[in-house]
Amino acid sequence: MVRLTILFWLLLSGLIFAATPITIHSERMEVLENRKVVVFTGKVVAQKKDLTLYSDRLIVYYQSHQGHRQVVKMIALGHVKILKDGWIAHSGKAVYFKGEEKIVLEDNPRVWHGQNVVRGDRITLYLNEDRSVVEASPGHKTEAVVFTD
Repeated sequence: MVRLTILFWLLLSGLIFAATPITIHSERMEVLENRKVVVFTGKVVAQKKDLTLYSDRLIVYYQSHQGHRQVVKMIALGHVKILKDGWIAHSGKAVYFKGEEKIVLEDNPRVWHGQNVVRGDRITLYLNEDRSVVEASPGHKTEAVVFTD
């Protein structure tokens, strides 16, 4: 009975504290436990709810909290493609900040929604706010191509 009660509480606490999981597939995974980093390489595909990220390499930074690993930040490098709710993003680099639920795209970033497209030197996608910011570096301009028909 004691074992059953402990098992029940473990299962219940796991359900209560469980966040939406991130599922990652790749050709290779290297865990650097002392640095709290996991490096995925080769045809990386990461999924969380309705967001899918593709890249050549994905570096996941985590922290340990009460025996659980919690993602803090992820850096996707090389041929980055992100799909979410009808929009598509491409860039050479994408950084996901868990605490702020935002993705920063750099290295020739472009985001499409249907035929509409925005370009800049840096695009920040705020996932919980349905908002984005496109920035240009000095001497450059942002660009938006919007179809009105």
